[in-house]
Amino acid sequence: MTKPKNAQVIAPEAYPQLMSRADAARAMLTLHSPQTTARADAVMQAAVRPLRAAILHYVDEMEAAGADMGLVFEKVHEIRGFAETAGLVTTGRVAEILARYMDDMARIAKPLDTAIVALHVSAIARAARAEGEDEKMGEAVAAELATLVARRLGDAEGR
Repeated sequence: MTKPKNAQVIAPEAYPQLMSRADAARAMLTLHSPQTTARADAVMQAAVRPLRAAILHYVDEMEAAGADMGLVFEKVHEIRGFAETAGLVTTGRVAEILARYMDDMARIAKPLDTAIVALHVSAIARAARAEGEDEKMGEAVAAELATLVARRLGDAEGR
C-alpha cells in the first residue's frame, strides 16, 4: 500500500503513554484480583434479569415480524448477541444457527426458505420462555436445526 503524499507517519513510540509501567502493573493486579472478579460476577448476575426481559421483548417482536425477513434478521442478531449472557444458551445457539443461515443465503443470493425460518423462530421463542427447562431437548432441537440448515445451504449452493 502506498502512503498518501501529505500523510505524516508517527512512530508508535512517539505517542504518549496512557500509564506508566508501574501503573499498568498495578492495574493488571487489580483486574486479576478476587475482589474484582467478585464484583464483576455480581454485576453480571444483576444484569441477567433485565437481559432476559430484553430478549423476551426481542422474541415477541421477532414473532410479530411474520414474513418481514429484514426485521426477523435484525431481532435474531440481537438475540444471539445477548442470550448466552442472560443464561439462555439454547436460545442463543438456535439464534446463531438462524443468523448464519440468513447471512449465508444472502451471501449466495438465494431466497430464504420461510419454513426453515419459521421453525427457528418457534424454537427460539420456546427456548427463551423455557428458562433452562429440558436443556437436553433444546440441544437436540438445535442440532437438528443445524443439520437442516446445512442440508438446505448445500442444496442452495448446488453441492
